Amino acid sequence: MSRVVLLCADHPLPLYGSGVRRVRTVGPVTVETDGFSVQEHKYYRGAVEDLGLSMKPCQYELDLDATEEDARQLRDYLARYGRPGEPVELWNLWVGDVKVRALHLAGPLGDLDRDTLEQLLEKDQTCMTITI
Repeated sequence: MSRVVLLCADHPLPLYGSGVRRVRTVGPVTVETDGFSVQEHKYYRGAVEDLGLSMKPCQYELDLDATEEDARQLRDYLARYGRPGEPVELWNLWVGDVKVRALHLAGPLGDLDRDTLEQLLEKDQTCMTITI
């Protein structure tokens, strides 16, 4: 099984790379990874379609962690490229041999923070509708 996090909207959104690197230290080991980004949804597209979930048509893969920095960058991205009052979907999906009913949550863009991202990422199949 693999996990994919998606941003889904009713209209096309631009791809985005923050250029920020995440640095984590676990014990004596320091790991550096790419930061927040919005990329074309292609690698897991077939596996996501096999889940049979109803999703908005314009879909993008997110590199997203439950951090204040990633929450801020996602809020800024949605405020810049979304339309006021528009709902967008954030999906946390495990693909493969998973047939779990999705948990649905909703809230306004202003409430999107680290805790919100933790809620999104803690369950196997979660859809969070964010109103811009």
